Amino acid sequence: MKTLTKGWEEVEIQAIALVDSGQGAPQGDKWYKGNEIFVKAGDLNNLSEGKFVGDFCPNISYDAIEKYKLKKYSSNSIVFPKSGMSVKTDNIALLKYDSYVVNHLAIIQVNKNNECDPKYLYYLLKRMKISNLSLNSAYPSIRLQDIKKFKIILPPLGTQKKIAAILEKADQLKEWRKEADRLTDEFLKSTFLEMFGDPVNNPKRWDTKKLSEIGEVGSGLTVNSKRRTNKENLSPYLRVANVFRNKIDISDIKNIHISESEHKRFLLKMDDVLIVEGHGNIEEIGRSAVWRGEIPICFHQNHLIRVRLNNDFMHPDFLSYFLNNYGNNGYFPSKSSTTSGLNTISTNKVRNAKILLAPVELQNRFANIVKQVEHLREHQGQSGQHINDLFNAIMQQAFKGELAC
Repeated sequence: MKTLTKGWEEVEIQAIALVDSGQGAPQGDKWYKGNEIFVKAGDLNNLSEGKFVGDFCPNISYDAIEKYKLKKYSSNSIVFPKSGMSVKTDNIALLKYDSYVVNHLAIIQVNKNNECDPKYLYYLLKRMKISNLSLNSAYPSIRLQDIKKFKIILPPLGTQKKIAAILEKADQLKEWRKEADRLTDEFLKSTFLEMFGDPVNNPKRWDTKKLSEIGEVGSGLTVNSKRRTNKENLSPYLRVANVFRNKIDISDIKNIHISESEHKRFLLKMDDVLIVEGHGNIEEIGRSAVWRGEIPICFHQNHLIRVRLNNDFMHPDFLSYFLNNYGNNGYFPSKSSTTSGLNTISTNKVRNAKILLAPVELQNRFANIVKQVEHLREHQGQSGQHINDLFNAIMQQAFKGELAC
């Protein structure tokens, strides 16, 4: 039996809140021309840390509300996915305004009897990972009945409010850290533009060359079932999930069979530029990053195209920022093809991409700035991890009754 702090109690959510599900989304654009907020499941994905949702949701008309008999939920109600793969994200948010909600979301609307503070419950559910109530890993879903019977620890209301206020301040630190990261990215983008001008308009009248004329362009490993089942000669390899705009993420690296004959052909080298060849979102085609040798021996799959540059013409940092921010005025999406929901750009189309030839000395100056900023970003990452650790520690203490409020 749990030992609770004096004055705290364990209750089911249904004892302190209405637990409900939203309604089906009206079909057709004409219903979304009104003044009422309608929250869809995808709107939660646009949030950096959950918290409030509402500013960027579609509006819905009174005619749709009447026709579909939609129900409105009050601001500060808690919403989260209850069906589909998004259940696993534990993406919980608070409604910023009184809103209508799609049926893929569950709603917890705290009773107006001053027993439970909505923000306290929001932070508590974030920590407890309500996705654990999911019934099916193949297609996750959470039953409303299970949410209703979900037990939570409830301190006195005053203590709830103090805990929520402390966690909100800790949450703000995380947001400030993210804003600093965003400003760092904006600084590099503006520096690139100031040094080289807008490549779309090419105001400095730089010469251009095809990418194939200034570097070697090659495809990657084909990842098939035969290769996946072969457990010999396993080596780490990069996927689309590892390559972002001007950033390589090695937090989730997979291993795969690679034959000895493939080593030389697909082995990554320092300063290789990796370009995303295939993606479900057409706007992500052509995003690129520079490989810094983060892993001593590493390869890449065929949905990443590798460019190995001639340093007499171009610095890899210049090419990566050119492609990501200003290059080709939509060249990659315009040249892509779509098969079974996957947008792809061929290696030949990448070879034919026209690249501006800014003076190498100027490119190197920009690369030095990138290097300094990446060093700063490394410290920012450490700071961000410290903030996350602090937030998690405060959460743990708060809900155990160990936090001095």
